Amino acid sequence: MQIIVKGAKGFEIFPENKEYAEEKFCKFQKLVKEPAVLEIIFEHTHGTRANIDKKIILNFTMPGLKQAEHFENTATHFTEAIDVLEEKFETFILRAKEKRDEERKQEK
Repeated sequence: MQIIVKGAKGFEIFPENKEYAEEKFCKFQKLVKEPAVLEIIFEHTHGTRANIDKKIILNFTMPGLKQAEHFENTATHFTEAIDVLEEKFETFILRAKEKRDEERKQEK
């Protein structure tokens, strides 16, 4: 799985945040069908609502998906948003793997 980490609209990402995101999502490489691409986009929205302005957007493509999966979360810190998205992504990947396994069983 190729993991692409970038900042939205030229936003500069701290290396610690980039490494944290890559570490959290690289563990799913064994569960995806290749060639898969996970794009992680960091965005600082500069919102004023209780300092909740750190946004992470995930776009995921994999063979067998009809369209790209899109997840996003906004939190007070990038690490919080990454943790929430990791849980959502894990649920999605496990369901997709179960579905593939069921289809293989039915083919046999």
